[in-house]
Amino acid sequence: MADQIHIENLFRKYLIRQCTPDEIKELFKLFRKKENEEIFTSLIAEELSKNAPEPLQIEHENRAISKVKSILLSEIRLQIPAKSASFKSRYNIPNTWLKIAALWLVIGSATMFMLFRHSSDKYNAQIKLHTQQLVTKNGQRKFIQLFDGTKIWLSPSSTIKYNDQLVNNYREVTLDGEAFFEVAKDKKHPFIIHSGRMQTEVVGTSFNVKSYSKQNIYNVTVVTGIVRVSMLSAKKEKLSEVVLKPKQQAIYDNGQATLVDKSVMTLDPVIKRKDGILSYDGTAVPEVVADLRRYYNQSIELEDKSATCLCYGEFDTTKPIDIVLRQLAGAIGATIKLTDKGYIIEGGCNDR
Repeated sequence: MADQIHIENLFRKYLIRQCTPDEIKELFKLFRKKENEEIFTSLIAEELSKNAPEPLQIEHENRAISKVKSILLSEIRLQIPAKSASFKSRYNIPNTWLKIAALWLVIGSATMFMLFRHSSDKYNAQIKLHTQQLVTKNGQRKFIQLFDGTKIWLSPSSTIKYNDQLVNNYREVTLDGEAFFEVAKDKKHPFIIHSGRMQTEVVGTSFNVKSYSKQNIYNVTVVTGIVRVSMLSAKKEKLSEVVLKPKQQAIYDNGQATLVDKSVMTLDPVIKRKDGILSYDGTAVPEVVADLRRYYNQSIELEDKSATCLCYGEFDTTKPIDIVLRQLAGAIGATIKLTDKGYIIEGGCNDR
């Protein structure tokens, strides 16, 4: 505690330019120590927040702190007096960067906020200017090729937001729903897919992402290349991650906040899915029906008995729904009833 108080006093003394040459040397040594990083971060954050018109957003504050720490460390190092130089000559003529750092910290907390807000607004305006959105309704599938050559097959009831040019060092999209990606290879600009608190990062590969925001379970299945899937906190901090290779799948449970990986036996179902062919190998019937509702934009209800069944089979959604539902009913031993409101699946595996 005494050490922390001493650091705080020394830091504030430096900000008002009252440190002696020996104190500047000491501050430089303290600044470089890993165990003091949290203290200095807190002190800089405190200075940045003084008199600010409103609180800094967390990403702007972190960026500002990092920048100021870097400048301060550099300038403190430059002020350490050489043996041949007097304190007066070295201390009273700070260079341009020191003046900037002092301005930011002593009189510029509000200015710093405005600077980063302006920078953020400009950046966000640039992002907004080039942001496009592709939406599929129930019963729709769409294909899109991005500016970098990346190909995307968007499944029904899905939304993807993307940029029509490179805005920063990353190629980023936001997905709510399901899509198959063939990402163009570019090692300098990783491709990132944001799906709520799940983040998928690749360089050049092919894979399927299923991440409907109204469902708790998301998954990423890799066909080629290497894919990094991360689970983020509410503040976008990385909590855990898995690295996937071909024939591996990441499963993110949004409700339980868990991320696990597993192997898959075959990639055929994933590859066929982008063309509207749905394959299931022991999948719960409610999940199959949820897919069919999206692909056909039809009301399909399940009796309790049908809901307990598992489905094994392949369905071509380019065919009429009557054919596909009869195929599903035959697979689980159920019957299909058509009403004014839609379809009802009656009976099922428990009746056999």
